[in-house]
Amino acid sequence: MENEVAQTLHAAVDLPWSADPVIHTHLLQQRPSKAPNYQAENAAMMELMGELANDPESVTQRLVEVALRLTAAGSAGLSLAETEDGKEIFRWIATAGQYARYLHGTMPRDFSPCGEVLRRGEPLLMRDVVRAYPYTASLHAPPTEVLLVPFANNGKLVGTVWIVAHDPGHTFDKEDLRVVASLAVFASAVSATVSVVRNLAARESERDQNAQAISRELQDTRLLRDVASRLIGTEGSDALFGEILDAAINITQADAGTIQLHNKDSNTLTFLATRGFAPDILTHFARVDASSGSPCGIALSTGKRAMVEFRRDAPDPDGSIKLHADAGFSSAQSTPLISRTGQPMGMFSTHWHAPRELSERELRFLDLLGRQAADLIERIEVQEALRSSEKALREGARRKDEFLAVLAHELRNPLAPIRTGTDLLKRAMHEPIVAKVQPMMERQTTHMVRLIDDLLDVSRITSGKVVLQHETVTLGSLVETAVEANRSALVAAGLELQVEMDEPERRLDVDATRMSQVLSNILHNAVKFTPAGGKIILSTRLDPGPSPSQVEQVIAITDTGVGIAADTLPTIFELFTQARPDSALRHGGMGIGLALARSLVSLHGGTLSAESQGPGTGSTFVIRIPAPALASLAAPQSIPSAAAKLAGLRVLVVDDNRDAAEALGHLLSHHGSDVRISYLAEPAIDLLGEFDPAIVLLDIGLPFMDGYEACKRMRAMSGTGVRIVALTGWGQDSDRHRAAEAGFDAHLTKPVEFERLAAVAFPGD
Repeated sequence: MENEVAQTLHAAVDLPWSADPVIHTHLLQQRPSKAPNYQAENAAMMELMGELANDPESVTQRLVEVALRLTAAGSAGLSLAETEDGKEIFRWIATAGQYARYLHGTMPRDFSPCGEVLRRGEPLLMRDVVRAYPYTASLHAPPTEVLLVPFANNGKLVGTVWIVAHDPGHTFDKEDLRVVASLAVFASAVSATVSVVRNLAARESERDQNAQAISRELQDTRLLRDVASRLIGTEGSDALFGEILDAAINITQADAGTIQLHNKDSNTLTFLATRGFAPDILTHFARVDASSGSPCGIALSTGKRAMVEFRRDAPDPDGSIKLHADAGFSSAQSTPLISRTGQPMGMFSTHWHAPRELSERELRFLDLLGRQAADLIERIEVQEALRSSEKALREGARRKDEFLAVLAHELRNPLAPIRTGTDLLKRAMHEPIVAKVQPMMERQTTHMVRLIDDLLDVSRITSGKVVLQHETVTLGSLVETAVEANRSALVAAGLELQVEMDEPERRLDVDATRMSQVLSNILHNAVKFTPAGGKIILSTRLDPGPSPSQVEQVIAITDTGVGIAADTLPTIFELFTQARPDSALRHGGMGIGLALARSLVSLHGGTLSAESQGPGTGSTFVIRIPAPALASLAAPQSIPSAAAKLAGLRVLVVDDNRDAAEALGHLLSHHGSDVRISYLAEPAIDLLGEFDPAIVLLDIGLPFMDGYEACKRMRAMSGTGVRIVALTGWGQDSDRHRAAEAGFDAHLTKPVEFERLAAVAFPGD
């Protein structure tokens, strides 16, 4: 209709007008209505449904033909609202009858019968249309009456279905309205379907073009996902750099590539992974700095992605461009790898044989892969730092243990003859000077031994090397051992000890040595901090345990000493903690005894706590350990002292410390033993056949041939006919284990009390 109608329209569009005079919709209800022809209407609808299924593009034309046929109108059409060149219009997308010639013609949206229908949102019947729309007079067969019904698409009015009468005697009624309204409903469905079909048709070529891109995007995304899954939850591995590089080459369709590590000290790049390069190029670029004209050198100097074309006419100060061009490369990109904290980690490069511009998608994937490569470098560096730190800590711990072991050995060696000397002096207590000096020597020696043992035990516990040796013992034996260890200190300090045991014969499943050590440490602490004339009470009782079927053995040690300040109580069990700043100077000690005691109680599944009302009020230490059984042990039978059986025994003492060897020899001789002494292993082995000892007390740290080797040779000569006991300053668990493997019957750590030496080395029958 873009002909004389358009010309008339453009001439009249600015004239003032109103559609009201030509609207006579009320006549539809007043006029007699023809009888509906449902059979024809249903047949027409079936026809339209078939057309819609087979050819959606042609169904609108069939719809207006049906409207023309069912209403006997002179013309019929379907107008659709569109935008063309920025103007709002109606396009006649289907026409039939007299107006068939105007197919695809247009009318203005705001100055047409269709526009009025959409504006009012209801069907309209118009007569004498020319009065409101003068341009319609130029139409072939001007309309005498027009019936228009709007239709919608997705709830929005988008067009009209209309029928036109050209004969003044032909009028429309409400049956015509019903038929056209029914066709308008169908038009709504047709509009939606045709829109979809047209969109699909318009996008057909675009879809074909995008299908490959979508497939590529999915493929690249899967590739990125696979690489990411390899990086998550795995140890850093150099092989993963190759996988990241392979993914980048695949995504960008590159011919070669590299991932390089940045050396922060020298600001240079070295290869982590390479693909597609000849050995001579790899050799030339094995180490790249910021002065290089290569893509990675440029990116290193600028800190930004570098895109480079290898043109032979370009400046080439270091020959990098020529090397790449000779190798067949035309272009490359290098992307700096930056850590999440903004530090340069390396470089990510891809190379092509042809000139190349990367798409936004490819750059995005390169950045994602670059992020993964940077994270991987950072993770490997962190793991390496952790491994180095762990190695340094292990080495430090090993050296510390080694130092403590050597320290203990060196301290114990001079203590051994002192201990033996004090045992000898006991036999001469009738001399006044001896009676005065001997207890002092014994106290100081015991104190030194306690410090060494505590120091080593703390080291063992903190490194998890203490293993409890559980046995069934009586409560009374534990208390008696601890009291005996501190009896001389109690007497020297002028203190009263009161022991209140509820059931001395109660059986406990504990490591007797360690639990006696705990009690002894707490008693020793009470002795140190209680002034002369004070009192210490050791009491025991049973308390209910955590569950009704459990009970706890409670051992409380209360003193009338200096007490503990409230702010010190929470830290009293920490290593190297002193009750007062001057405690070490006033009372001695290293601040490890209570920490050791609590750790040993904890290993038994118990607790150790401290109570005090403050300075000057004394303190109470409470031990709680599980008590699995309440039955008493049978009274132990009297066992003769092992020392009493020494008379007549042949004993070979082997120690390179002459003082220690001779002092021990004198002590054994005093008890009636026949003793031979050797200061080296080889003479001792020679004495073995000649002297035929029953017992060998053998030091381990001997020069030339150590005690382990000497023991093996003695076993080879005498078998099990001789009892060989290690008497040494080496006292760690590993030393005991090694001694057992070498064939020793027992292992004793210097300095050792004579009664323990006699009990272990000379067990009797």
